[in-house]
Amino acid sequence: MPRIRKYLNVPFKDKNEAKSLGAIWDKNAKKYFVPYYLDFTPFIKWSENAPKQNFTNINHNEALIQFKHALEAFGLILDTYPIMNGKIQRCKTKEDKGSEKSGAYLGYLDRYPAGFMQNFKTGIKENWKFRLEKDYQSSKTEKSYSTINSQKQIQKEQELLNLQEKTALRLEKEWSEAKEASSSHLYLKNKGINSAYDLRVDRFNNLLIPLRDIKGKLWSLQRISESGRKIIGVIKTKEEKEVEYSARKKGCFYTQVSLEKQEEFLICEGFVTAISLQEYLNKAVIMAIDAGNLISVIEALKFHYPLTPITLYADNDLKNVNNVGLSTAKAIKEKYKDIKVFYPNLNEREAKEGLSDFNDIVVRYGAKMIKEKINELK
Repeated sequence: MPRIRKYLNVPFKDKNEAKSLGAIWDKNAKKYFVPYYLDFTPFIKWSENAPKQNFTNINHNEALIQFKHALEAFGLILDTYPIMNGKIQRCKTKEDKGSEKSGAYLGYLDRYPAGFMQNFKTGIKENWKFRLEKDYQSSKTEKSYSTINSQKQIQKEQELLNLQEKTALRLEKEWSEAKEASSSHLYLKNKGINSAYDLRVDRFNNLLIPLRDIKGKLWSLQRISESGRKIIGVIKTKEEKEVEYSARKKGCFYTQVSLEKQEEFLICEGFVTAISLQEYLNKAVIMAIDAGNLISVIEALKFHYPLTPITLYADNDLKNVNNVGLSTAKAIKEKYKDIKVFYPNLNEREAKEGLSDFNDIVVRYGAKMIKEKINELK
C-alpha cells in the first residue's frame, strides 16, 4: 500500500530551510513533502492547514540594493548589482588572487526576494532574504558580518551536526530495512572472505557496513560494490535529488564485538583487512575505514577506555609515491608510545603488483603467511 504524502506550503523565502530539514520536492504536485522517515514536527508551520502568507509592497530596486550590500559585507566583490535570476553566479572574494573566483551567490526576485551567498575558501554559507523594515540600514548589516566570524563558525558547525543527524536518521532507516548480504557477493569472494557476517546490501547490491561512534550510535554506512568501489553515505533516490545530506565519518568505525567485551583493541583500516586479521588472530578487530580516520578512532578509544591496550595493524602503501598507511602509523606511534604497531613486510615486486595490506597477503599466499610477513614498527 503506497504511503500518503504529507505535503507542505513552503514560501520561497523558506525553501532552503525546508530542504535542509529534509523536505523533498514533488515535481508533479509542485510541492514539498515530508518523507515518511522524518518527524513532522519541524514542518508544522508549513502544513497545508496553516494560513498562507501574503507579502506586499516589495520594491525590487530596494531588494537589489539590500542584496548587493549583504554580498559585499559578506566579503564578495561585485562590479555591478547582483544578477538575481535564480541561477548560481560565481564572483571574487576579498581573499582571492589572480583569476580565482571562490565566491558564489544565488538570488530570486519573484514573490519574496531571497537567496544565499557562499565563500568556498572559508566554507561559510549564508542565507539572505529581503527586509521590509522601513529603518533598514546597510551599515547594520556590514557591522554584523564584520564582527561575528566566530559565531558563524559555531553556527556552521551546528548546521553540519544537524545535517549529519538528519543523514544518520535516513541511513539508519535504510539499514533497518536492508536485506542480509550473501557470502557469494563477488567482492567478498575476490577478497577470500567466506562469510558475509552481519553485513547487508542496498538496492544496487552494494555491501552495507554500519559505521558507529564510540557510544554505538549509527552515523553512516560504507557501501562496497562488487568491483570494490567504496563510498560513504547516501545514494539518493530520484525524489531526494535536491535533498542535502552529509554522512559523518570522523571517529566512526565498525566492529563485530562490543567494545566492553574486548580485552584489547586491535585496529586496522578496511573491512576485509579486519576480517582477515580477525580470523587469523581469533580476536575482534576494529575497522577504522581509512588511514585518515585512524587517529580519530584511537583518540576516542583512549578517552573512553584509557586502560585498554591498543594495537594498530597498518597498511604498507609502497605502491604509492606517498606511503600514507605507514606514515600515518609512524605519526600515531610517535604520539602514543604505548601503542604497538605492526605492518606487512613487502618487497618491491609485491608492491608493484598492488599488495599493501594483510588481506592482500591472505589472498596471495594464504593466512599462514601473515606470520612470515608481519613486522613491528619500533
